[in-house]
Amino acid sequence: MQFIKPKDLDETSLILDVRDESEHFQESLQYPHILKPLQTLKPEIFIKEHQLNGDKTINIICSSGGRASKAAEMFEKQGYHNVAVVIGGMIEADYEGVPIVRN
Repeated sequence: MQFIKPKDLDETSLILDVRDESEHFQESLQYPHILKPLQTLKPEIFIKEHQLNGDKTINIICSSGGRASKAAEMFEKQGYHNVAVVIGGMIEADYEGVPIVRN
């Protein structure tokens, strides 16, 4: 498992947001990302749906990092080890000035 700072994300990063829909509705990254709440995340299906072969890093974000770490562990158990937890999640992203959309 790797760790990445929010400021190191950009529009070309594969970003998986594992927060719930209500959190996502309130605020989300302006960069392209995929919302898949942790409670419904099935890593094996995600890997197939997005045709991932291990070359691309899945950058996983939540509010502060806890759920993202759990999601990363789930991917690793499925044999996909190219995952990175976004340290501090959306809280840190806001602090670092990463573009965020608010409703």
